[in-house]
Amino acid sequence: MIRFLVNPAAGGGRARKYLAQLQRSATLLGAEVRVSCSGSDLTSQARQAIADGVDRLVVGGGDGTMHLAVQALAESPCAMAVLPLGRGNDYAAALGVPRRFAAALHLAVNGETRLVDLGRAGDEWFAFYAGVGFDSATSKVAEGHPRWWPDAITYAVAVVRTVFRFRPPLARIEFDTGSFEGEVMFATACNGPRFGGGMRIAPMAVMTDGLLDLVIVRAVGKAELLRIFPQVYRGAHVNHPAVSFHRTRRVHFEFEPSMLLGSDGELVGEVGGDGLVASVVPQALAVVTGLPV
Repeated sequence: MIRFLVNPAAGGGRARKYLAQLQRSATLLGAEVRVSCSGSDLTSQARQAIADGVDRLVVGGGDGTMHLAVQALAESPCAMAVLPLGRGNDYAAALGVPRRFAAALHLAVNGETRLVDLGRAGDEWFAFYAGVGFDSATSKVAEGHPRWWPDAITYAVAVVRTVFRFRPPLARIEFDTGSFEGEVMFATACNGPRFGGGMRIAPMAVMTDGLLDLVIVRAVGKAELLRIFPQVYRGAHVNHPAVSFHRTRRVHFEFEPSMLLGSDGELVGEVGGDGLVASVVPQALAVVTGLPV
């Protein structure tokens, strides 16, 4: 059984214009379209889909929408199909989902499924990243920008605004093969290669290898940060001396002072001296993918 679940607020409200078309497609399939009214409602409706025996839940929205759906669908028998109706759609891109609505809908309904890894940051599931530092501070600034802006523009403007107020925190980070202590711009545990509307933050990250790609960017000056920033869209930052990559199953973060935790485009809490553990859970989610199975 298939069901559609749409976040009408995704993409600054852009998702609403597809509702009529989705309803027509659902009628032909004998399926149901449900529309969420809040973030918690979307997670509840995804959980209800599992209880109702839905085999494939087609979720329409952006990265934050997928994050909310994953909280229910992780380690369940219900597969998630992604309709990229948000601004950045980084998770959809990592799964090989087409950007065009008609092609994405065809894949969502007819595509094959495969199991992919998820991450856990404390009690929160994440689909493709959980990070602390400059990136999460930037996400907080980006929340105040017009929701109809493309995600790449929103994030770029937020970076420039954030760079003049950000103070690098002291981080203590432990991972499978070592540890790090020092001031950082950010530290992010990645399950996928992209975030921020196309920034290739961890270009080698794979969602099926049972590992997280930990990216640590040591403190640099404001001018240097702004110089590095455009390189991230091409993944060209990987050779910068302030950037290090570590493949690991588990990461323990501590930050002083406390910093916001960003996950899949959502701000989901803070990390301070008490610390936070992020870990990978292999093959925790069934997804419909446009990549070779």
